[in-house]
Amino acid sequence: MSTQTTSATATRTEAAFELTDEQKYEFDLRGFLVLRQLYDEEAIGEFNAGIDELQAIPVEHETYRRLGVGHFLMAPAMADPEHPGWHGELGEGRVNPQTGAVWKVEHALCGTDKFDRIVRDPILRAIHTTLAGGPMFISATYFIERVRSSAVGGLHNGGYPVDRDIYYAYDHASRRFTCRSTKSVVILTDMTRIEQGPFAALPGSHKSNFACPFEMIDPRNNPAAVPVLAAPGDVIIFSEGITHDAYPVTDDSTRRSVYFNYMPGIVRNNLPDQRMSIYPDHVLERLSDQLDILSTPGYM
Repeated sequence: MSTQTTSATATRTEAAFELTDEQKYEFDLRGFLVLRQLYDEEAIGEFNAGIDELQAIPVEHETYRRLGVGHFLMAPAMADPEHPGWHGELGEGRVNPQTGAVWKVEHALCGTDKFDRIVRDPILRAIHTTLAGGPMFISATYFIERVRSSAVGGLHNGGYPVDRDIYYAYDHASRRFTCRSTKSVVILTDMTRIEQGPFAALPGSHKSNFACPFEMIDPRNNPAAVPVLAAPGDVIIFSEGITHDAYPVTDDSTRRSVYFNYMPGIVRNNLPDQRMSIYPDHVLERLSDQLDILSTPGYM
């Protein structure tokens, strides 16, 4: 499958980077594109260390609330200190069976500084500003770790029915993208084979006028799904409006990736129980040079 690429050796300045006509066409047509080798071995090691730090945080309500990180069960667990998710009742597939570590921590910036270079990355800033059609903010940060026999989460999203919070759009009058939600997936482990659980996408589904008539649980059983094969250091950029998920890990590898979600700066609280509207002070102080994409007030 052909994808446009950007080398990690390119000049990393926002002014110097602009999506090519080929990349714009690919994103509009497929709903995603891949930046090859955006991050080097040193950065990959730092991001993996960040996941290790997040997994080491005690899974207890008081600690999570104090730091500002979020439980993967999100709103129900975060609102209830007695939720079974805080007491080891995580369910099948919720922890790494080899280490006992949770597979996801929401609002990751609140629990580690090891992803700060993603926040500061001028290439990602330029791309997501272009896709938002103007000022944007980072609305969610988290990692996902999967191991052998992990259950698939289920394909989700798509162009129909239209979701006001995640839809894809291009404004022909202004000749610019106006996407409501886009993501960067930073690949940290080898996902160049289907057995390693790569990103799954239904190309073009972000503009579909019909509900998907095929299976929406396992992408292996959906004839419209394709694997987006990627190597460590690659970054998948996609519209959250595309139908997507990941293939299950069926070999002995561990799949790790970091997700950053970007939304237009004028839409702050559209997902109040899932997206972080205001970062805690310790994050804003640490990333004081990035306040325009972390604390833009926008409109309710």
